[in-house]
Amino acid sequence: MNLQLFGINHKTSDVSERERFIIDESTQIFLENYLKEKFPNQIESFFGLSTCNRTEFFFIANDEQIDEIFHSIKHALDINQIPDSHFYFFNNNDAFIHMCKVACGIDSQVVGEQEIFGQFKSAYKIADDLGLIKSRLRLYIDKTLEISKKIRTSTKIGINPLSVSGLALNLVKRIFEKPENQKVLIVGGGEMAKLIIETLYKSGIRDISAINRSIKVMNITDTFNVIPMPLSSSHKALEDADIIITSATTTVPIIGKGAVESALQIRKNKPMLFIDLAVPRNIESEIKLLEQVYLFSIDDIEKITKDNFGERLAEAEKASNMIVHEVELAQKEISNKLKRASMRSELQELLESFSNEDISLLRNQVVNNGDLGNLIIEKAKEKGFSESIRDIKAIDNHAIREIVKGLIKDA
Repeated sequence: MNLQLFGINHKTSDVSERERFIIDESTQIFLENYLKEKFPNQIESFFGLSTCNRTEFFFIANDEQIDEIFHSIKHALDINQIPDSHFYFFNNNDAFIHMCKVACGIDSQVVGEQEIFGQFKSAYKIADDLGLIKSRLRLYIDKTLEISKKIRTSTKIGINPLSVSGLALNLVKRIFEKPENQKVLIVGGGEMAKLIIETLYKSGIRDISAINRSIKVMNITDTFNVIPMPLSSSHKALEDADIIITSATTTVPIIGKGAVESALQIRKNKPMLFIDLAVPRNIESEIKLLEQVYLFSIDDIEKITKDNFGERLAEAEKASNMIVHEVELAQKEISNKLKRASMRSELQELLESFSNEDISLLRNQVVNNGDLGNLIIEKAKEKGFSESIRDIKAIDNHAIREIVKGLIKDA
């Protein structure tokens, strides 16, 4: 079994497709049951990553199964409308390299952005808490996090880092000569909403309000916080807002064309800027048909600003080369760990068949630093164990000794 992945991102699909393919906690619970029934004992573990730029499905399975698993998941999640050609597929080393590029921000819409690392860790934790992550996938993910940290500290990939919230601020500055004089409404109360507020506040914008499903204080500084209004207040909030930035997690739009039309009448057609950072989108796309309304999606704002793009792109190439080298080293380490884990399991089964005399002989070899490999192979032949135990010679004698010491400790 090997590391596999498939997904779509900002390079292969637009936001209208990406918002259809979302893997959240409830989706992973559904997929666990579905895949167990559809592919019993054929998928060791998996987890999904969904951000505004991508959705990817990482899993451990045999190489020849990726196509069947992919089409089964497309059918189960009702995303057959997305053409197969809009998906990308990686396995083995290529999948590992891609995972590292994603986690450190090289493959992001904004090259070098920082939020993706936290999003990757969060997706990992959710899957782990659900019991979806087994040993092999855990080794790859842990190494990915380790390599990503090294890349960000060893290169300037994050030089003058832009974030999604930073891109939104850049757009606001391009449209409004004095953004600090505008009233801003934030839709959402999660981490992204808080980052947006922090970014706006640091730029000098102070007239910031929010609406959200749940009411919780968002502390920005010691002296400034935002307490969201309930969603039922959205009509009144729209009437007062010049800039509306959305990042709420929802399956249906929160702001519709009718509500915006009503707000425009009250505002006497004073212009409104909408920035929808959510995937799925929070704002009905039809509002762009209204006069005095300017709507930008996550795909739009990336095209507008390219700050430090050349410098970050050069560092991304350097980082990519580093990742290839680090992955090569990590693969060897992971391979050795997997061999040892497999050998430990096989040795444990073999030792359960040993007599007290056999155990004593084994203990003597451990104490006297004898050749454990040959002794174990000899005993395996005597007891009719499979040929796989003979692979023990591929592991150095010190490692065998440590495994055996642990196994016979209580024997």
